[in-house]
Amino acid sequence: MLGKYVLFFYIKLFIVVNAILLGIVSSYALAELLFLFKEKSANIAISYLLNLLPISFFYLLPFSAVITMMILLKHIFSKKLDLIVQSFGVSPLKFLLNIILFLVFVSFFNLIMSFDVYPESNKNLYSIEKEFKKRQEVEDLIVRNAWFFKEESGERIYINFQFVDIKDGNIAGVFLVKSSKSNILEVIQSDRGSWKGDIILLPIAKVWNIKEGNFVAKGISIKLFEIKNAQPIGEKVEHISLHQLLLLYSLGKRVGLNYHLYLSEIIRRFLSSLSPIAIGITVMSYAIKRRSILAGFLSFVPAFFFYWFSFVLTRFFSESVSFNPLYGLFAYIPLVILSLKGLYYLGKGFRV
Repeated sequence: MLGKYVLFFYIKLFIVVNAILLGIVSSYALAELLFLFKEKSANIAISYLLNLLPISFFYLLPFSAVITMMILLKHIFSKKLDLIVQSFGVSPLKFLLNIILFLVFVSFFNLIMSFDVYPESNKNLYSIEKEFKKRQEVEDLIVRNAWFFKEESGERIYINFQFVDIKDGNIAGVFLVKSSKSNILEVIQSDRGSWKGDIILLPIAKVWNIKEGNFVAKGISIKLFEIKNAQPIGEKVEHISLHQLLLLYSLGKRVGLNYHLYLSEIIRRFLSSLSPIAIGITVMSYAIKRRSILAGFLSFVPAFFFYWFSFVLTRFFSESVSFNPLYGLFAYIPLVILSLKGLYYLGKGFRV
């Protein structure tokens, strides 16, 4: 019965804390809209907030969960509920198990949402900023499964790319059709290549000359247009659904592109979604072990550091040094140890 009371109290606090944090985010967003956007309207503001708030909830969960837990534990300590429970021989783990299960539920909810919903919100948010913000920065973008068209000297070129990395110019899955009037003149297919300036370089391409009826495999170059012109349809890896990330990872591995970038994004989504469990258990155990809210907040610092360091390291390895981003998880091991140690403390009892 006491466990249910604690759970309901925690959920009410959790809602209030998140409402306050998201209210702060909303205020900042509205100020940004007022001063940094070229166009200001109620529709833009509503659309901006509706896409920003889910993303904010996702990334602020470690903070909101811990703040809520500290408020709850302060209430428990002030009412001496922990001492009452201890007198009946009930371990802290059993007493607060519902809180941990609630964190597990919210974390897995976030994980499921990170497959499709959060990436779509991120993409919508980016589109709004790109269209209405006054100052724009050039960012790392990719293009997926896009068709481009060019007409020159009476010939039409239709070219499709499965993948284009606008930052480094790597391309994959090239399919080109050259036609004149209603006649197809040439078909070109290549697994990989590069796009430098307005030139596409294909080291190995299959070329079918329809008019002459022959086929050759050779390296060719194609003049198209500047790669920067593809930016309007570009996406960031944060905008891509988990299903598409897995497809791009498979494609990149097959044709020799930097597939580590897509693996790192998958890892980062799992880290962001599930870390509140490990961080929450660590903070809870230290606060209860020392019966001190300050000890709980102090334990949050290293716990969050290990999570964030691993989060950053997985992307750094994939982008900067082309290492397997799984190596970034080594920085996460101390947090796993802290949380397992915390579970041990919680299961053993208050006086350790």
